[in-house]
Amino acid sequence: MGRRLRTLITGPTLFFVTLSTIGRKDVFTDTKKLDLAESSLFEVVQNKNCHLMAYVIMPNHIHLLMGVKNGGKELSRFIFSLKGLIRKRLSGNKDFWNERFDDLVIRSEEQFLIKLNYIHNNPVKRGLSASPEDWRYSSFKFWNNEINHPILKKDLSFYS
Repeated sequence: MGRRLRTLITGPTLFFVTLSTIGRKDVFTDTKKLDLAESSLFEVVQNKNCHLMAYVIMPNHIHLLMGVKNGGKELSRFIFSLKGLIRKRLSGNKDFWNERFDDLVIRSEEQFLIKLNYIHNNPVKRGLSASPEDWRYSSFKFWNNEINHPILKKDLSFYS
């Protein structure tokens, strides 16, 4: 397998990330599993001191908009921890994540807004909800100023 170029990225960086299950199999299929994935995400964000800006948890994948202080290596460590914690809590030692994850460096506010809207509309596109605010497992209500959230952040200035 080829080398991932994210390891060459250093310094404060904002990423759009996708984690997928093996074969895109639906794993997060009920509220207990969705709650577990969400609480695990928040726990790892706090422990790794990353900036979670947006997220959505879907039945077979998770999208994140997140910032790290030290580039791609820090992102890889974060994702390794998140995938490991969710796997351990949900299935013990049985793997269900794809080994790799997809990431894109966010380089502009316009690109950020495109990905933010994509994240929040993903449940609607998939037919899981009629509107973004109906899907509980996302940051939509935070970005729509309906709730405060101790983990989520809106400040983009750190990455410019």
